[in-house]
Amino acid sequence: MRKYSFLFSGAWIGWFLMCVVAAIVCAFLAQWQMSRNDYLVVENDKIENNYDAPPLSPAEGLPLFEDYDETQTWQPVTLEGQYLPQDTTLVRNRPQDGRVGYEVLVPFRADDGRTVVINRGWVPTGDGANGMPGLIPQPPSGDVTATVRLRPGEVSVDRGAPEGQIASIDLGLLEEQLDYPIATGGYGLLASEDPPAAERPAAPAKPEINYGPHLSYSLQWYAFAFLVFVAFGYAARQHVRNEEWDRAYSAEVERKLAQYYDAEGNYTGDVDEELIIRELQMADDMPAHLKSLYRPKKNRRNNAVTNEDEEDALLDALESQRRS
Repeated sequence: MRKYSFLFSGAWIGWFLMCVVAAIVCAFLAQWQMSRNDYLVVENDKIENNYDAPPLSPAEGLPLFEDYDETQTWQPVTLEGQYLPQDTTLVRNRPQDGRVGYEVLVPFRADDGRTVVINRGWVPTGDGANGMPGLIPQPPSGDVTATVRLRPGEVSVDRGAPEGQIASIDLGLLEEQLDYPIATGGYGLLASEDPPAAERPAAPAKPEINYGPHLSYSLQWYAFAFLVFVAFGYAARQHVRNEEWDRAYSAEVERKLAQYYDAEGNYTGDVDEELIIRELQMADDMPAHLKSLYRPKKNRRNNAVTNEDEEDALLDALESQRRS
């Protein structure tokens, strides 16, 4: 293991610490992607389990609008009571089918006296300069049986809105604008109503089951965290191989010089000494993949030359050459 002792040098310790930091960052990103995947799994389960489930009765469903249960999102609930169309409120800047429009919120007073907000659907922006919808379909009057799907209220956004409009389905803010209490835990997305209205806003499409690429991205980030250390190990192995090649090449240079110099460093060859020197220097000037041609084949008995005396002899020979 002495050949890997360089790993304890300052430079290689620094590279290793950089690998650790990179792996931690990759692991963090992998966990973030996994959390996004887990969130989608939960949301998709709600759609699969609740969207087409049998509706809850008013007695079962009405409490959920106040004490909202996240596991009941998209659950149909049957409500009996009357709409309060005079308090219709529009939610601005709502896209649907590539257009911008409004969602229509109408309070619904149930027979037991509690009031919940029903989102009756979407209307497009009108052609007028003020951007208001051209027509807002009215809900049916009198006693109505409405089937809605549970949806959680939305957070407040830092945007203003004209009178009769809000920037998000912030039920707390909407309650402040009305002169009576409403359920603020959740609202109902209209599925059907009896009797039906002559015309109603456009209903949103059923949400898609989509898991996205988060799981594959998470696995990729974990792979990157592992490959960081693979790359470090490969670099260390290449460093050892390069040192072995350099030692072998040094020994080959010494062997070649020994053919032309005696023990005192005097040139004894029968060709121009400059040609010998240039031949050896040319190998140093060549790219690595050509330079390897000048390196001797590995001896099966000894794969690396480590004799320090041979290296010293090489240096002495080169020094004698310069003096001559």
